[in-house]
Amino acid sequence: MKARHLEILKEQGFPVPRFILISENEEVDLSFSERDCFAVRSNFSSEDSGEHSFAGQFLTRLNVKREKVQEAVQEVFASYAGSLDYKEKANRGKAEYDLKQQGKAEKNENTERQENTERQENAERQENAEQKKADLLVETVLIQEMLFPEKSGVLFTKNPKGILSEMVVVLGQGLGDKVVEDQENVLTYHYFPGECLYQEGQGTVIGLDEDELKTLFSLGEEIEQLFQKPMDIEFAIEKGKIYILQARAITTLDMHLPVRILDNSNISESFPGICLPLSESFAGEMYSGIFTSLGRRFLGKKVSSYEELFQRMVGGFSGRMYYEISSWYDILRLLPFSGKIIPVWQGMLGVSNEEISFSKKKPGFFLKCRIALLFCYYFFVSQRKMKELDKFFQERYASYSKRVEEEEEAPALYRIFLEMKEDLLREWDITLMNDIVSFISTHLYGKKTAFSLETMKPVRALSALKAVARKHGLDSEEYRREKKSYISAYGDRIEGELKLETRTYRSNEELLDRWILDALETEETDCSEKDCEEASRMEKPSEQKRRKSFLYRLAESSCNNREISRLHRTRCFGLMRRIVDKIGEKTIGFDVYYLSLDELKEFLFSGKDFSLKIARERELRKAYEMLPVLSRVKLLGKVDRDPLAGEIRVLSCESFKGKSEKSRVPFSEEPKKVASKGKTESTPRVFFGRGVSKGIFRGEVLKIKSLQELRATEAKGKILLSYSTDPGWFPYLDMAEGLITERGSLLSHSAILARELEKPAVVNIPKIMEELQSGDIVEIDGDLGICSVIKKKEK
Repeated sequence: MKARHLEILKEQGFPVPRFILISENEEVDLSFSERDCFAVRSNFSSEDSGEHSFAGQFLTRLNVKREKVQEAVQEVFASYAGSLDYKEKANRGKAEYDLKQQGKAEKNENTERQENTERQENAERQENAEQKKADLLVETVLIQEMLFPEKSGVLFTKNPKGILSEMVVVLGQGLGDKVVEDQENVLTYHYFPGECLYQEGQGTVIGLDEDELKTLFSLGEEIEQLFQKPMDIEFAIEKGKIYILQARAITTLDMHLPVRILDNSNISESFPGICLPLSESFAGEMYSGIFTSLGRRFLGKKVSSYEELFQRMVGGFSGRMYYEISSWYDILRLLPFSGKIIPVWQGMLGVSNEEISFSKKKPGFFLKCRIALLFCYYFFVSQRKMKELDKFFQERYASYSKRVEEEEEAPALYRIFLEMKEDLLREWDITLMNDIVSFISTHLYGKKTAFSLETMKPVRALSALKAVARKHGLDSEEYRREKKSYISAYGDRIEGELKLETRTYRSNEELLDRWILDALETEETDCSEKDCEEASRMEKPSEQKRRKSFLYRLAESSCNNREISRLHRTRCFGLMRRIVDKIGEKTIGFDVYYLSLDELKEFLFSGKDFSLKIARERELRKAYEMLPVLSRVKLLGKVDRDPLAGEIRVLSCESFKGKSEKSRVPFSEEPKKVASKGKTESTPRVFFGRGVSKGIFRGEVLKIKSLQELRATEAKGKILLSYSTDPGWFPYLDMAEGLITERGSLLSHSAILARELEKPAVVNIPKIMEELQSGDIVEIDGDLGICSVIKKKEK
């Protein structure tokens, strides 16, 4: 099979060194090449087949002189001797082999003797025929021209761990044998096509240049397409040219496992950056509980067939949170007019990759009818239900908040969490129905209008606190009273507010004092809050007319209720944060956040020691911080990226979008140097995204990776640039003049707030964080969704 793969590659024009096949009793003829040295490789008949790779089981001789080739051939044939049982299974086929074993077992059964006798005779006849065929099979050895490469390694067109959206290159110096035997320092390249490329390595290995990487990945994609399966490809680079030495299927991938597609579209707003294990597991519990409640409401007795799906709504990968979007599509498929609703849902959440995949069968007609009737009912009563939920939550929240404040025993605090989870999640699924209503009504209304007055409440409350601080000072009783009121209502609203480990204004009041002090420094050029408020209330007659329409009122109501429920969700997560903080105070401090919920329960009630696991998770999270953010990942089963084994360097892969000009140079030709087409500085750069808030503004970019180190004064008058935003950004957006993000949608919290503040915003611009830096001058058009680079910052 190994030689057959090479023959196919050579026929298709891939760069393969010349080779011949030779049988055991055949005399070696090396006239096919003038080289002095050869590689003598095994070519066992079933080696590198789809089911068996036999990797490392047979002998390979490298750098063999012409006069020693015959001897090396015999050594390789000798290595086949111990694998006759594999040969028998592979040649006859698994089905026939299992049939023979089954026939032997059934021979001893008395109840079906006659039938078994006939079965055995048929199996024996077939076995004899296969044996004759096997006897005719002649094993061979592959003799290939020996290369003396400067670099060599292995390319996996899919990560063998099961990360299907990743290609991996393991590179070493010189011959590849030391790489395979782990005797050589290596560089590892991780490539997520269309996403990112980074290098991980140690030692003094000379890496691949951009054109070599582009050529190699292009070859890998073409070879995978040729064989229609993930491939393990050995390559070598000699005098600047890439040669394919071997190509086999990756046999470690279990294709029977479910394919999971993770997407961080809207969820990156709520869980920015790296999340600790407790946040991951708590979020999983919350989403699972809410969707299970929704399933009971709509599916009735059929809910059991979807329970496994409800456990896979969100997932962690490399320390970051993702929607398991394949599960969401299965649920959206249950809705009436799902073919129309799914694209609307994708647009409102900012899903850039619109590929749709399902893991379950299409729901039946009667189930769809039931759901359609219930959907229509809840569509029209959703706003009343949301008001009821608001009242229910406020009553329960006050009660649980008091209990958490009074409780001092760690196990009892955990029991409060369990009770709170069951109680609050029982009705929370109606928020999902309201989300659908807001998506549909906003989409049909089709205008970038500021619907949500709720979004402005924290802004106005913060402005009021700022006014008190300006008038009375931070040491005054008036300020302390106003601050207490603000923290009671909005103390959990901060960047990363759904990550339990995030320190909020409630858990650290000094953060709020610091922000107020910074904000007061910018007051001189600010208009008064009264002027701003009056300006925001001014409406055109046409807008007043539109407010009377049913669609407008439905969009406004559902968006307001969506913001209310999101704030309640923030408070719920804040309450859990207080529970965990108190448990930490009584036990192991902040380390409690490195445990999952199940581990926390085991720690509290069984006293199990998790110190080693905590240390491991702490180091993993530090390593994950260095990895690029991935917007979408395709996985086979439950896998994660390996811990890093060396320094990380993120590389550019913009030029990889086109096919390499060198990937298919015939063997006999020397590689030609291709002139690179560089970008000239005078070329204007224009980026397109989604305009979510009207207006045009030209100004300086402020690139933000985290708000933790940002002072409020730095945002004044700037255009904020970030991967994504969350509700905790509202104080900074209030001071800025515009917003650009790599992810986002029309219903992103900051998009809604930008419309309220009448500041232009463009979201969902691919790779914009790589293209722009702080200090660049750009012009954004929030209506057309355009970002134009006026001037790059001088280096």
